[in-house]
Amino acid sequence: MNELIEKVDNLKKSLDANEKIIKLKEINKMIMKDKELLKDIENYNINKNEELKEKIINHSLFREYKHSEAECNFIILEINKKLKEINNKGKCSK
Repeated sequence: MNELIEKVDNLKKSLDANEKIIKLKEINKMIMKDKELLKDIENYNINKNEELKEKIINHSLFREYKHSEAECNFIILEINKKLKEINNKGKCSK
């Protein structure tokens, strides 16, 4: 059990040091400082206005965030793939 906990801790440290994760966190901080973009997102969540949606999508920070988010999703897919491989190794084939 300790080995599993150690491996999970190593994974967390590895993810925290990953440049793509770091970049996503930095962009998120920049978005949180952009009051106009935050206000637009909040208004869109209430009103679902298409013009506002286009304005948000065309915002450079938002676009950069979505690109970075997609890269992080690929990391998650790779982790899931490895976990599936590990899980399948422990099963007997029929």
